[in-house]
Formats: sequence, structure tokens, C-alpha cells
Amino acid sequence: MSTLAVHAGAASFDLGRLFDAGKDVTAAAKSIDEKEEIEIGREVAGRTLGAAPLVADPELQAYVNRVGRWVAMQSERPDLPWHFGVLNTASVNAFAAPGGYVLITRGLYELLDSEAQLAGVLGHEIGHIVQRHHLKVMQQSAAVSAGARLAQRDNRPQLVNNPIGTGAEVLARGLDKDAEFEADRIGVVLAARAGYSPYGLVDVLHRLAARAADDASLALLFKTHPAPGERLTQLGDALAPRVAQLPAGKEPAIREVNPNVPPPMAAKPVAADGARALQQEEPGAAQTLKPAGKGGVDPAGILRGIFGR
Repeated sequence: MSTLAVHAGAASFDLGRLFDAGKDVTAAAKSIDEKEEIEIGREVAGRTLGAAPLVADPELQAYVNRVGRWVAMQSERPDLPWHFGVLNTASVNAFAAPGGYVLITRGLYELLDSEAQLAGVLGHEIGHIVQRHHLKVMQQSAAVSAGARLAQRDNRPQLVNNPIGTGAEVLARGLDKDAEFEADRIGVVLAARAGYSPYGLVDVLHRLAARAADDASLALLFKTHPAPGERLTQLGDALAPRVAQLPAGKEPAIREVNPNVPPPMAAKPVAADGARALQQEEPGAAQTLKPAGKGGVDPAGILRGIFGR
């Protein structure tokens, strides 16, 4: 069984060949093919694993991969090389990287008590990948950077972007509300198609809404996602006309983490430091990511901040 860990050491590549600011804004925002998408996702996932390792429970990882891949098979992109993993951190969150890479934290996993809830959470992240939400943010960022350089007639050779930096930026800042609401709707649909109760994700959102907003383990989740109550309202509006047609689905018990596995890394109230690191430039200034060590954003530092390390 292949997991994300296999790709943790993948070599970096230059996204400048995809987003070339030396041309024009249109060229900078050109489409990314599936092979390039997978390569970008592998880079982002590998660096994420460097900031927070997988839970040392092979059976748990295999189980989450089985559930995730079954749910992904119900999507419009079943042939992506889907990989799922549980990160050994107490923070409560889930992340998606382009090309089929989905990571959830142990803190979130241990809030779940049914496989239907897990399917809903994974379905939400799968929805981001199916709709290429993260790639759209990367393309927009490249277009802005290219436009700024053209306006300034800056012809100095430099990277417009890099996959690790851009991926870290998306994780730290989050996607816009519309993307999150769309992923919620997709998560419900995919879970139902897979034979689970469509209300698994709804149950999870209710649990998150019941947690205190000042809970350190939820710091990044609340910073990068709409409030659970707002998400529930949007889902309720979408589901209401179709409630009578929704299948009951199944809610098998979730597999527990092996009791012999050490506890997760303690959550610290610094989970949003990575996002703050991205906001040091003047408001409205073009956010051009640069290689670490040359005065730009350090992707590794951002990811360590996300996980409170």
C-alpha cells in the first residue's frame, strides 16, 4: 500500500516554467496539465510531512486510504493517484494538495466516531482537488505577480513562484468561502454515493461548532475556514430541497488509533504564525514568493507555524 510518506523526499522543480512572468499575464495563468498538478501536489504534501509526520500506525493509515480512495472513486476524477494520511498533531484540521493528496490531523480524526463522518471530511477535501481550487489560487497569484513585474518593467531573473511556497501559502491563508461551501456540498454528495450517511459531514460541523473558538487546537481551522455555523447554514439551504431524496446510508464505527501509538504533538497557540509571516509586506503589495534564505517567504517556516512547531 502506497502512502504519502513515499513521496516525502521528492525533488523540487521550478514552477517558473509553468507561470512565466517573462511573457504576459495570460501566459502566466495558463492551465496546468494533470501530470504537473500531481507533481505540485507531491511537493506540497512532502513538505507538509516534514512539518508534521504521519501517525505511526500503519493499519490506521491503510484504513484511511481505503475509505478515502473509495470516496474518491465516486468523484469526477477517480483516476488520480489518490493518497490519504493522518498527521500526528493535536491540531484539528484537514488539508488537500493538488493531484490527489489529502491529509487530516489526528486531532480531527479523534473527534470522529463513525466512518460516515470520516467519509464526509475526506469528501470535502476531495472536492477541493476535483474542482482544482488550490491550483486556481496559484494561477491567480502568478497572474498578479506577472502583472506587477510587467508594470514595473522588472526584467531581473527570479522565480515567479514555486510549488512548495505557493502550497504553503494556500494552507496558511485558506481558500475563499465559496470554495469551502462548494467542497462541503461535494463532500456530502460523494459520501452518499459511496454508501455512507450524507449527514456525516454535518455531524462533524456540529461538533466543531460546539468547541470553543479560543481552543488552540482549532486556531488554524477557524482562521482558514468559514465558521462551522455558517457552513451548516449553507449546507442546510443546499440540502433542504433534496432531503426526501437523500439515502439513509450507513454509519459503521470508525477504526480507533492504536493505543500503543504515542500521543500527538501538543497543540500550541501559535498555529496561525505561518499565515502572519505572509502578511509582512505592505497591504495590497504583490505577494511574490521567493526562495527561502533570500529575503522572501520561507515555506518550511510557514508549515512549521501551521502545526505549532
